[in-house]
Amino acid sequence: MKAKYFNKSESEKLFFLVLKQRVYNKLGDGLIHHGNFKFWAKGIFWFSLCYLSYSLLFLDGITGIEFWLSYLVFQLSGLLIGFSLGHDASHNTAFKNKKLNSILHFISFLTVGIDPMLWGLRHIRSHHLYANVEGSDVDIDKNPLLRLSPTHPWGSKHKYQVYYAPFVYMLTLLHSVFVSDWIYLFSKEYDWMKKGFSKRELYTRFFLYKVLYFSIVLIFPMFYSSLGWLFVLFAFLSSSAFTSLIFIIMLVGTHFFEEADYPLPKDENLEHSWAVHQLYTSCDWNANKSWARFFSGGSNCHAAHHLFPNICHVNYKEINDIIKETTTEYDLPYHHKTLLEMIHSHFKHLNKMGKLN
Repeated sequence: MKAKYFNKSESEKLFFLVLKQRVYNKLGDGLIHHGNFKFWAKGIFWFSLCYLSYSLLFLDGITGIEFWLSYLVFQLSGLLIGFSLGHDASHNTAFKNKKLNSILHFISFLTVGIDPMLWGLRHIRSHHLYANVEGSDVDIDKNPLLRLSPTHPWGSKHKYQVYYAPFVYMLTLLHSVFVSDWIYLFSKEYDWMKKGFSKRELYTRFFLYKVLYFSIVLIFPMFYSSLGWLFVLFAFLSSSAFTSLIFIIMLVGTHFFEEADYPLPKDENLEHSWAVHQLYTSCDWNANKSWARFFSGGSNCHAAHHLFPNICHVNYKEINDIIKETTTEYDLPYHHKTLLEMIHSHFKHLNKMGKLN
């Protein structure tokens, strides 16, 4: 990853100073940096649904359709555990204690398959610093099938990416489990990301996590359910495809949308300050809807999360209006859409990126 230098504009620094003061004044003594009752109640709900549906897989006499539906609920609710608890834990906003956050982070990703430590390292050390900056944000690394950024090379196949993208997105979790994680762990190209962690620690956690993950999602159901291993494998693959789509629907449009900026640094210098950079590269969806925050773990409030990653997502409702008010006052962008508008904007972006400029 190439480090970049953010603009030190006084006006942009003033904007963020005013924004922070307003946010902290609004929350006052009620400022919750860490999980509260609402946070833990939601976490318990998703954990209970996840492992209750998992336990149904081992009932005698369970039919194929019942097994598949239970497996799908198990996978989807497991993903939402990651959204609701694991994401905050990666930012140390679930508990005050970092060790407890690390444990929760590990547990919250157990049914997802993506190594939590590697994901957390690239999420915080790369994406949160340099969102949408080619060569610095790992999340926009080039891939062989889709052109998501104007900084990526164009190929003739990209003319059709708006049509085949959903099928690529269905492979997201499987690709992360079987390909990406291994590249992030073993490639020297990502040594910057793993700085401060010994290989022994990284490898031990990685292989322990993968053993537990495959035991839970495949080995135990294959050996102890009443259905054959082939049907279990089908349930795993099809549920992974559907879960991947849900994952992508909630996240991909928050950075890849029509108005998004993809900054090209000049002599390693970026055009805006860190805070304003987040506004140009992020999009909220249904930010003031409680159902959206419930299912997405606050990821729908993307501007609030990028600007205040040290605050638990249960506070984003209070923060959203302040961001909107302050950006309007300082004539800065605040991108907000409904979920359907964001999805539509993402596909319009895909279509644009599929054309030779």
